[in-house]
Amino acid sequence: MGIPEGEAVDCGVGTIVWVRRRNGSWWPGRILGQDELSATHLMSPRSGTPVKLLGREDASV
Repeated sequence: MGIPEGEAVDCGVGTIVWVRRRNGSWWPGRILGQDELSATHLMSPRSGTPVKLLGREDASV
């Protein structure tokens, strides 16, 4: 399973992805765009791609 070596991966805004959580479980999420982030998130020192966990209104990574 996974992406064959050399193939491009769609990482655009709105793409559905699987996120590995700290507890080791996997959860579906959606890549967020800049216009979907709160001012708090924009000021955060965290790096990486912002992802909203699907089915969880209170969680994002």
